[in-house]
Amino acid sequence: MAEKVFISYSHQDSSCAQGIARYLERHGCEVWIDSQDLSVGEKWASSIETALSEAEVVVGLLSSSSLRRDEVLKEISYSLKRMEEEGTENFRVFFVVIGQIHPSWFKDDERVDMIRRYLGQYQYVELSAYGEVTIDAMKKLLSAIRHKGIEEGSLNLSLSNQNGFINQNSLPEKTFDNLGNNIFYKVFPADLAPSAVYPFAMDNQWLPEVFYDRKSDLSKAFEKEGFTSAQVLEYLTEFKCRNFILSFFQFKQVVIKLNTILYEPYFQKLIQTEDADRDAFVKLLENGSITLLLNNKQMTPFLHHKSSKPDQGRIDEAWNDICDDTSVYCIRENWASTSDQHSMDFLRFCSNLAMDHNNNILLAQAMHLDESQINAFLVTLKTISMQAFCQTHMNGTQAQDKVDDYSRTLFYENYIVRNGDENIEDAVYKCRFDQNKPFHHELKRLIDIYYNSIFCNTLQCDALLPDDLRPENYYLHSLYISNGEKEVSIEELQYAFSEFFANCEVLDEIEAIGSNLYLENWDLTRVVELRDKEAWYEYVELLEMINRRSNLWKVDFNEIELLLQRLLRCFDERPDKAADRDIACSFRVMVGSKVLDIVKTNKVSKIKEYGGSYADPGKIPLKVLFCVGDLTRENRKDIIFLPVTLFDGRIDTSDGDGFFNKLKEFILKQCDFVLINQ
Repeated sequence: MAEKVFISYSHQDSSCAQGIARYLERHGCEVWIDSQDLSVGEKWASSIETALSEAEVVVGLLSSSSLRRDEVLKEISYSLKRMEEEGTENFRVFFVVIGQIHPSWFKDDERVDMIRRYLGQYQYVELSAYGEVTIDAMKKLLSAIRHKGIEEGSLNLSLSNQNGFINQNSLPEKTFDNLGNNIFYKVFPADLAPSAVYPFAMDNQWLPEVFYDRKSDLSKAFEKEGFTSAQVLEYLTEFKCRNFILSFFQFKQVVIKLNTILYEPYFQKLIQTEDADRDAFVKLLENGSITLLLNNKQMTPFLHHKSSKPDQGRIDEAWNDICDDTSVYCIRENWASTSDQHSMDFLRFCSNLAMDHNNNILLAQAMHLDESQINAFLVTLKTISMQAFCQTHMNGTQAQDKVDDYSRTLFYENYIVRNGDENIEDAVYKCRFDQNKPFHHELKRLIDIYYNSIFCNTLQCDALLPDDLRPENYYLHSLYISNGEKEVSIEELQYAFSEFFANCEVLDEIEAIGSNLYLENWDLTRVVELRDKEAWYEYVELLEMINRRSNLWKVDFNEIELLLQRLLRCFDERPDKAADRDIACSFRVMVGSKVLDIVKTNKVSKIKEYGGSYADPGKIPLKVLFCVGDLTRENRKDIIFLPVTLFDGRIDTSDGDGFFNKLKEFILKQCDFVLINQ
């Protein structure tokens, strides 16, 4: 006789639940799962109640998501009480757990306590953190269902480990450096949390967007003196400090190059000054919030060969003092492979640069080049591709040989910097633009974006978007960072926005944040205090989950409310909102290179449009971001920049303008927004 099995799950785990259902059905079980067993117009609650009462077995799918869902807790608590009353010979409950159970999953709720007690007594089936349904795991589940008893087991949860951000499903290798007499943890990309980040802002050569505005004083100073300008260095130090702190709000871990710590003024001051910020920095190293990226010559975080220059020697010594007393998590790119692929990847990128004509036109438009400039820009890209192609054949990269002669340094020498009166390494480090080299501004921006994305791809992680990006440059980034392939219709998007804007509680919660999230109110000490709270782990788990599903379009817009609830719980005190602050929520919708900012505050509902176009009908990319803060404001200090990617794919129509205009019209008319001028 077929066993009657009821599957209880959160809809965020629906693909996993359906995979379990299909396996059990193929092996003779009679499975009830709401996604396929509820008819249109049927009363939801009564149907579930009937199915639960008739079931012989309940399979509860547990995850960080499902243990926050009231309907799942209701179903499972009912089932556990029924099993206690009827006995395991007549009715049983089994749990399938997605990922390694963490203390932050268990909120203060009587029903959650029942589940926790059960897990402490009986065995359960564990899947990977991504919820992959494996044959071995399903065999264990089916065997348990057809066996009349429940195997005893135990679960020991230690709250003391809740702040370790290295992936819970793996243990980094602990390594002793006998020469330096220090300890570090050797971490591979697979060990990192899914949302680990290599911040663009931490790269020595990265320029904020203000430097590409030729009218700004900073741009003029950089044109003349490059990175040696005192004005430039002062601005970059403050910018990188702000973005460093910002990254801890968005990600579990920050992957950062050791050379950045040793040579950036902000970090040099941080590691040399004995104060609270230095202590906080050390704690972030100790708990895995910061993971060091070593180059192919660096074996440990400890510096065996210190600089002979007095100032740099003191910095190196200060860093070694930290390593002597601190266990540091480190990753080196060629620990897992025999050669560094960066030069080869970069060479191939340049070789193929001119191949995608349509994307290059969009790229030129995003950089605000006019028609005559676009043609010249495309010719320049072809020249780059031809030179790189010749280099490819000369060095035999198709045979996987090392390529030492073509790198970002050589690219800078050829197309970006002045190099007549100094050696090339010095010229690249100073990065003084050569006015006689066409498109030096644009090519620097293009190459920096791609070269940094190499690190992200190598480490299988996301990149931090600096907090000063203009709308058109989101699309510029998207051209060189992979997009999902999921399609979405205008109807789906309209429904999602109408659901969100109809929910006033979201805005109330954003207002409750007040000025607490403005970066001017934060330093590393407060970041450490925030990360010591159990609620913080819940927040980043939810943030990760939303980002992972961004190319599947399975984001429930109620999750935005849940995300803000988690964020609010991270703060002990919520200061009264300042009278001059009006906290906003924003969506940035990018269709091709066109951008629509949709902003709502308690005072105004507005949208702002930025021009652009679509080069390839039928393959029009779409990206939707959500963040706390007003993206239409010119003064970036007045916004909170916490972007969550809700969708990353393409639209289901060949008419990009029609899609864009239809969405804009819907927001204006159906959601009562107003259009503001650029």
